[in-house]
Amino acid sequence: MLIPNFVAISMTSLRITSSVLLFLACTLLFGQEPVRADKNSPLCQVESLPLDIQNRLKETYASWKIQEPADLSQRAHERWESEKPQGCPGIALGHFERAKTTSYAIFLVPKEHTDSGYLFLIFSQKPGQPTYESTVVEKLDQNGAANYFIHGAPISRFFDGPSRKKFQAHTEDGILLVDSAENEYGVEVYFWSGGRYRHEPIDY
Repeated sequence: MLIPNFVAISMTSLRITSSVLLFLACTLLFGQEPVRADKNSPLCQVESLPLDIQNRLKETYASWKIQEPADLSQRAHERWESEKPQGCPGIALGHFERAKTTSYAIFLVPKEHTDSGYLFLIFSQKPGQPTYESTVVEKLDQNGAANYFIHGAPISRFFDGPSRKKFQAHTEDGILLVDSAENEYGVEVYFWSGGRYRHEPIDY
């Protein structure tokens, strides 16, 4: 008489265990959002920048935000991911003006209607100055901002010795502005030359 009871209890336990495992599997498959690189990446937050730049952005550009992966068009997002990015599509840093001073390139879009325009800024410190000065190097006042992203790159990847001399591109790094629009794909490299930023189209 004990054996049937034992079998019944075992079968009940097995059914309960199977139900629990099935519930957990469904939860994992359907109850969680996939982890995405474009879900509020901390690398795209203003707080990731030096305090002086944070304050300038909050005071002067309060209606703007840094371009994030979620703001990109599908083509731009795919192109950006193909670069195997280590950071944010709206922030690039490097030695854009001086060998020992880090500058910050910032790609801003409106907080409302993020595709409706952009501001491309570069913040740099002057020798002996604790604060950063900003330069507006590019501006767009029409739709299409979602097609763009930026990142830094060594100037040596694009200019050889004679080209450096021709363009006076003597700094270590430049900034790539990538346009991934369907009919207007192109890349411009921005670099410090003769006391100002200039840009040239490149094959990339």
